[in-house]
Amino acid sequence: MSKVLVVVGHPDLSQSKHNAALVDAVRDLAHVTVHDLYAAYPDFQVDADAEQALLAEHDVIVFQHPVYWYNTPPLFRQWQDTVLTHRWAFTYDGTPSQLAGKKAIVAVTAGAAADAYTPEGWIKTTLEPLLSNWDATLRLCQFDIQPMFKLYGTTCGLTDEGLATAAKQYNELLTSFAA
Repeated sequence: MSKVLVVVGHPDLSQSKHNAALVDAVRDLAHVTVHDLYAAYPDFQVDADAEQALLAEHDVIVFQHPVYWYNTPPLFRQWQDTVLTHRWAFTYDGTPSQLAGKKAIVAVTAGAAADAYTPEGWIKTTLEPLLSNWDATLRLCQFDIQPMFKLYGTTCGLTDEGLATAAKQYNELLTSFAA
């Protein structure tokens, strides 16, 4: 059974409807650990050693956050800078990092509807190029990158039924790593 770590970077999960629903859908899975960065580090003083130990204990790492200006929320960015360090999370000479081979999933919520995130939509592109920093970071850290989990329409158009469906899909995705 793979151990899954969900690193959540929502600035106030207690006030979130959508990220909280995703977390609630997986929180009780025995093989899943949910780690709320803003609850752990309200002062933004990230403990690199503790975070690296947590990453080392898990086989699958899920990076969950709302899309903020086509990027991660600020503490998630701080976490990346502090935790994903040279010689631990990545190397330049091809030697395996401490994260090499671990599966990684980026799970995001986006305010606009899915059709806005198309070349024809008003955003004029998909989430993948907007969040290409994740792809580059995960490749550098030698993760086994899994498909992105995307929940659209969180500020416009997503129904409660749609949210329930997405939460179920998220649960099924993370449950699939229990086998």
